[in-house]
Amino acid sequence: MAKHHFEAEVSKLLHIVIHSLYTNKEIFLRELISNASDAIDKLHLLSLTEEKYKEFVAEPKITITLDEIEKRLIVSDNGIGMDDVDLIENLGTIAKSGTKKFLEELEENKQKENLIGQFGVGFYSAFMVAKRVEVVSRKAGDEKAWIWVSEASGEFEVDEAKRETHGTDVILYLREDAKEFLDEWRIKEIVKKYSDHIPYKIYLKKGDKEEQINSAKALWKLNKSEIKEEEYKEFYKTLSHDMQDPLFWIHTKAEGTLEYTTLFYIPSVRPFDLFRADYEPGVKLYVKNVFIMQDRDLLPAYLRFVRGIIDAEDLPLNISRETLQYNAVLSKIKKASIRKILTELKKLKENDKEKYIKFWDLFGKVIKEGILSDFDNRELIKELILFKTSKSNSYIDFATYVKNMKEHQKSIYYLIGSEQKDSPLLDRFKKEDFEVIFFSDDIDSLIVPALESYKEKRLKSIASTEADEDFEEVSLDEAKYSDLLRALKEGLKEKVKDVKLSARLTEYPVCLVYDKNDPEYQTAMLLQQMGEYAVKPQPILEINPHHEIFTKLLLKNDMKSVENIALLLYNEARILEGMEVDDPANTAKALNTLISQSL
Repeated sequence: MAKHHFEAEVSKLLHIVIHSLYTNKEIFLRELISNASDAIDKLHLLSLTEEKYKEFVAEPKITITLDEIEKRLIVSDNGIGMDDVDLIENLGTIAKSGTKKFLEELEENKQKENLIGQFGVGFYSAFMVAKRVEVVSRKAGDEKAWIWVSEASGEFEVDEAKRETHGTDVILYLREDAKEFLDEWRIKEIVKKYSDHIPYKIYLKKGDKEEQINSAKALWKLNKSEIKEEEYKEFYKTLSHDMQDPLFWIHTKAEGTLEYTTLFYIPSVRPFDLFRADYEPGVKLYVKNVFIMQDRDLLPAYLRFVRGIIDAEDLPLNISRETLQYNAVLSKIKKASIRKILTELKKLKENDKEKYIKFWDLFGKVIKEGILSDFDNRELIKELILFKTSKSNSYIDFATYVKNMKEHQKSIYYLIGSEQKDSPLLDRFKKEDFEVIFFSDDIDSLIVPALESYKEKRLKSIASTEADEDFEEVSLDEAKYSDLLRALKEGLKEKVKDVKLSARLTEYPVCLVYDKNDPEYQTAMLLQQMGEYAVKPQPILEINPHHEIFTKLLLKNDMKSVENIALLLYNEARILEGMEVDDPANTAKALNTLISQSL
């Protein structure tokens, strides 16, 4: 046999699994059955899309064999199978398992047993109950079979083997403290609990006796009244490889001109690949109970956290990824499903705010992406958005904000950035007792301008001169401050577009605003991070003519020190808006000069 070493992360994972991960060891069987089900799904998908796999379609079957003499438990399937390369990649490295990210999460998460399934590493749970694991597999279309063997000692072996047909056998040599899993009644109990509604038949074999031990009825096809809450939860765990209960689920049966069933789950933890471009799609498509594909096009990207099933009655069994997006029936199902999910989320917000806030903290940033990509449902997505404000540390929504608006308030006001409560831009709005929304997610600088309005109320950034249009123009003595404004602008050169007197400030000496036709700082920075071309915006520096800094400068009538003061005030305004100090070396020199003069 050829020996191989586990990658360091896999060795570390195995140690955690064996010694401290699971409190409930029976879960290993659910993981292995779920993997077997996935292997059957993959073969069926290939048989629909690739000619060479059509001959390998057989009645799908998962078999659990109990061998009391050798103290072995074997989980077998007739799915796609693996060759030697697949065995090494899937079971010995982190290439496809996400183990590295999983281990990072383990360091931070006390509920370790709730994490393993999310990262596709459930296979390793076999080592909780087995001192030795063998995987014998033959890939559909191959003549050779292969065996993978490990005792979780830091290495594994791969060699040629024999298997009559395609599929996989996972052979567990049980530990002394795991002999309960050779008991027929115990296995039936576990399968009934976790895997009863796997859509493939599961058989228990002991000696010459073989019997089916699950219902193999697609749970999503049953009436809601027939399904217990625990059955919904366990089916979710099998479907998603997530150990935690879902946050909630949406089960829909449509009848009439279009017949289909959907069962969508909202997870209670973030999928590890939620913010990755190569995220794994969470929804499977079935046609009349037959698995067809798992594809990203079944739901839009902003709903990529959803796990579940779409089962259509009126689709051809040979529908392919290429024709998926052009199929009128599926297009209607997708449109209705999106609407249903968003509507149910809105109901959750109205009926169970605590649970909805948990949902929002998990997936709110992703939901907001729909503002840019789903114009048809934009108004409904707006109803789902939560935020904190200058008056509220707890979440509110747009409906609540509008309800609380002052009678003379013309627009919905917001501020984008991370340091909002200390922003000088709030001065005028505090004085008027206007509430200001805080948008603090990094994506908000792209999303929020696209919101435009809510219930005919315009959204306006208080960092833009557009918000000035809602206030009466205040007469300011420009002539009195003309020399000072000129000196400040000369001191800052190209750093600012202009320096003006401000009617918005009461407490702070300065603030930065942006022309209503220019992008804000956060928008430009985000576009740059995304690799997009973006002109760095020049802000307008506004000064508070009533602040003692400027009244004293006028009395002193000494413009020589203004250049240093201008740079410090400009950077003070940047810091208060959550930006970095601009030109730190010269800023430090200016600060030192002013300190020396004051001494």
